Amino acid sequence: GTKAVVISDEISINATKKYLDEATQDGIVKIDYILFPGEASFEAVDELEQNEIVKNADMIFCLGGGKAIDTGKLLAHRMNKPYFTFPTIASTCACNSALGIYYYPNHEFRTFFRVDRPPVHIFISTKVIAEAPAAFLWAGIGDGMSKETEVRFSARGRDHELTLEEQAGVALAACCTEPLLKYGVQAMEDCRNNRASKAIEEVALNIFINTGMVSNMVDSAKYNTSLAHAFFNASTTLPQIEARHKHGEVVSYGTLLLLTLDKQYDKLERFFDFYKGMELPTKLADLEIEVDELDPLLELAVQRYDLDVVPYEITPAMIKDAILELEEYNKKRA
Repeated sequence: GTKAVVISDEISINATKKYLDEATQDGIVKIDYILFPGEASFEAVDELEQNEIVKNADMIFCLGGGKAIDTGKLLAHRMNKPYFTFPTIASTCACNSALGIYYYPNHEFRTFFRVDRPPVHIFISTKVIAEAPAAFLWAGIGDGMSKETEVRFSARGRDHELTLEEQAGVALAACCTEPLLKYGVQAMEDCRNNRASKAIEEVALNIFINTGMVSNMVDSAKYNTSLAHAFFNASTTLPQIEARHKHGEVVSYGTLLLLTLDKQYDKLERFFDFYKGMELPTKLADLEIEVDELDPLLELAVQRYDLDVVPYEITPAMIKDAILELEEYNKKRA
């Protein structure tokens, strides 16, 4: 193709346009830029489908963070156009995963949708990642910490049901934690200093490639997520979460919650120590959630698809008990 349309937000475009212009200065590919409407929603994609620039483009460049990329990939899916991803922040695996997460225009979680193929190619620049606000990398590390715990929990006892591809995905999930524990603290320091480094590269590759490949290889509705994401998806109904807390930040807390509920106390201790060094949330107060807000949230959490496949039934009462146990654990470790 010779015509590409970039779907992105203004901040990401401003941060990367110089690199894209330089890379296409030979004129082989002509680029147009379109601002995505701000939320990864079906309504936003409906609007973009009617844009004449999009209609005339040969390919779609999905540039930015998870929501902009998920918007672009669904647009490409609907219009049967090839798409390429250009992550500007290392906050999710959206740039690699065929799975997209979609919200209502009011920012409340709606559903997930898997497009028919992953991107043709992923363009990763550690320089761009290092120049982005460190809070996004921080949230990406928090999100990445959930992958092994959730996938292995969901797949427990189901070896006889897993396809070969899913078995490989579960095995790869076991590689998603250690790089974050090893390089996470250094990567955050380097990002705060806008310094591209090996630590940022290792963390970014883990967030984008390892976790994204797991997402592509396992059944999204069965094995890709569990309690950590169920808790996040339900929490989007709370205004303080949408206004002040990132996806990976809330998911990271949900991972501690799952470890507590499942009584994986050795891993809980290791994750808790890492979280303290990273200043990731370990208790409700870190997310501005009150105990009296929990009951409707937890009722909603168990209705999410994330908990359709679990080794044992999980009830709202069990989740609340685990939350209260985790609160006590925080007091003991203070």
